[in-house]
Amino acid sequence: MLIVFDMDGVFIKERSSWKLIHNAYGIDNRDLIELYKKGKINDQEFIDKDIERWRLKGLKRKDILKVLNEVKLTPGSKECIKFFKERGETAIISGGIDILAKRIAKFGIDYIFANGIEFKEDIPIRGILRVPPKNKKIVLKNLMEKLGIKKDEVIVVGDTKYDLCVFKLAKYKIAFNSDEILERYADFSVKKRDLKELIKIGKYIFNF
Repeated sequence: MLIVFDMDGVFIKERSSWKLIHNAYGIDNRDLIELYKKGKINDQEFIDKDIERWRLKGLKRKDILKVLNEVKLTPGSKECIKFFKERGETAIISGGIDILAKRIAKFGIDYIFANGIEFKEDIPIRGILRVPPKNKKIVLKNLMEKLGIKKDEVIVVGDTKYDLCVFKLAKYKIAFNSDEILERYADFSVKKRDLKELIKIGKYIFNF
C-alpha cells in the first residue's frame, strides 16, 4: 500500500508553507497569486518571484529556517505517520517547501517530493521546482511506477482542488479540512484538525 500526503493544509494549518514566510515578514504576494491563477506566470516563475521578494526584504537562510522549524504541526502528525508507515510505503507530494517536508519526514515518511530553495552564501536565489502544484499527478505516477504500485493500492490525503489530480490515481481519497471542491470527490472527509482522525479511517480501510 502507498499512502500519499499533501503537506500544506494537512501537516500544518496554513495551506501554503511559502505563505508562512510571507506572513512572518510582512511580504504581500497577492499580485503574484493572481498572475499565476490567470496563467500569466508559470510554476517556476511563481516561486522565483516569491523568493525574489524575500531577497529584496533582506531574508537569509536562517530567517526562512526559523519560520519552517518553529511552525506548529497538526496534532497527531507523528501518530498518523507511524500508523500508516507500519502498513505500507508513505510519501509527501507537495508544492510546499522541502525544508518543512524533511522535518515532518523524520516521523517516518519514506519519500519526499517538495519544492526547494537554492541559496548562495545563505541568500535565497531561486526556486527548485520538483512538484508543479497544478500537476502533482506526474510525481505520483512516477512513484507508483517505481514501486510497482497500482491504483487500488493507493491512499491519498489532500486539502484543496490542487489534489484532485492525485485523487484520480487513488483507490481511497481522504479530504482533510478541505475546500468544498475536493470534498465532493472524497471517499472520507475529516473536519477536525487532528491527524489521529486518519487512523480511524485507516483502521476501517485495513479492516481492524
